[in-house]
Amino acid sequence: MDRRTQRGAYMPDGGCRTPRGARSFYPVSDRKGFTLIELILATAISALVVGILSVCFAFALRVWQSVQNQKPDQTFQLADLLNRQLAECDPNPIKFTDSASVHPVFTGQPNSIAFVTAHSVKAISQGVPVVARYTYDPNSRVLYYSELLLDPYHPGSIEKFLAGRFSGKKETEFRSYGVEFPEFVLAYAGKESKEFVQAWNAVDQLPVEVLLRWRAKDSVVHARVCMVNSLFSIEVPKVPVPGVGGGGLNTGLNQ
Repeated sequence: MDRRTQRGAYMPDGGCRTPRGARSFYPVSDRKGFTLIELILATAISALVVGILSVCFAFALRVWQSVQNQKPDQTFQLADLLNRQLAECDPNPIKFTDSASVHPVFTGQPNSIAFVTAHSVKAISQGVPVVARYTYDPNSRVLYYSELLLDPYHPGSIEKFLAGRFSGKKETEFRSYGVEFPEFVLAYAGKESKEFVQAWNAVDQLPVEVLLRWRAKDSVVHARVCMVNSLFSIEVPKVPVPGVGGGGLNTGLNQ
């Protein structure tokens, strides 16, 4: 047996190679690759996933744009500030020039409130007592906030601050920060009070609770009972306010 015949005995086709372009006799299942159905199915699944992702991305983009364009409702921020300042109210008495008595600084009216607190917005170092005042103008529907650094040795500046006019304009005597409130009303209650009153006239003691009711920009009436010298507040859906709805304070808040 020559060398060519001996080599052909070990080849599977008897030593004959398949020419180029000729059809092979091996089974089709031995080839590696994807069929047409598999390619179509993979393309359809990929297109479906891309479509779902694009819809989710577009929805998230619209939500983000709406949040960025929406202005925050500052009525809740100012209500939280009032609650925080009442929780740190300073009951220390001060001697005023127009009165021989010594009493703490606290004035409460249906549309305004002023008191001494240790929580300041403008003070660099926290804990410095300031006189905070909230004044609501029902004509412009704006709640003005202003504060004055407490100087017990010069009570005349405090009296001038409490009696002064407040506005957001620079030419006014006291510069204040104004927030639009569609409606705003305050009421007060003492230790032995069974109901809230429109004004707090007791000069020698502080109220225990201050009822704050306001109508936010979402046209929903909100009510909160702020506890004086206490961090806890009570959210109340329906609390009667004296004078409301009967030609008194801000008619319409009791709806």
